[in-house]
Amino acid sequence: MRLLFWLIAIPVLAFAGAFAAANPGPLTLKLWPLPFELVVPVYVAVLGAFFAGFVIAALWFWIKALPVRLARRRLARHERELEDETRRLRGELETAQRGAADSAADAETRRRLIAAGD
Repeated sequence: MRLLFWLIAIPVLAFAGAFAAANPGPLTLKLWPLPFELVVPVYVAVLGAFFAGFVIAALWFWIKALPVRLARRRLARHERELEDETRRLRGELETAQRGAADSAADAETRRRLIAAGD
């Protein structure tokens, strides 16, 4: 995954650097309806718009994935609760089995004692 990131990031950064070097000229941005104007290099306007679009898309997908992440977290919590209950029930079963074995041994001992007394 890291390799894929770098395979995409390096050409994009190289393109952005080449674009910035090739477009240093001034660009006037009028901030309508406000009475302000900004004079920025062309590459700042273009790359700034690209970056703003990237951030908006990332936020959009993060918000869209929120219900899935919450459901996954809820399922993980439920899984932990079920595992705890399974451990508790296994402990109870082992205790009951030991108790049944002890009772059977006690019954056998009583039967032998009764048989020996006759």
